[in-house]
Amino acid sequence: MKIHVHQYSTFIRYAFFGSLGVLSDFILYSFLIIWSVNYQEANAYGYMLGTMISFILNRRYTFKIKDKVLQRLFKFGLVAMTGYLISALFLFLLVSKFDPIISKLATLIVVVFIQFTLNKKFTFKKEC
Repeated sequence: MKIHVHQYSTFIRYAFFGSLGVLSDFILYSFLIIWSVNYQEANAYGYMLGTMISFILNRRYTFKIKDKVLQRLFKFGLVAMTGYLISALFLFLLVSKFDPIISKLATLIVVVFIQFTLNKKFTFKKEC
């Protein structure tokens, strides 16, 4: 079976540009944890930063959509809030058993796939 890269090009771009948002989230979260900020508070601040960066990069470079910016920002915010709630729940469940930074990494893996699917089908849908 031959795999064609173009079939996965949107996800590859999402993973690349989204990773910049995820990395920003993770770095801010990690610094705040080191500075003894509560893990849920650190998660909220990191998530907000990552979400802003991800929206800008994914709108322009991943999905290449430039219309209806405010409408798409609102939808992206709804998807991000869904991802944040999942992240907060997973952190709540994991942080008592694992290091908060390891717990955050685990949540990011799950949330990235959920948010990609929701953003592709809801936020950046071409017929929006």
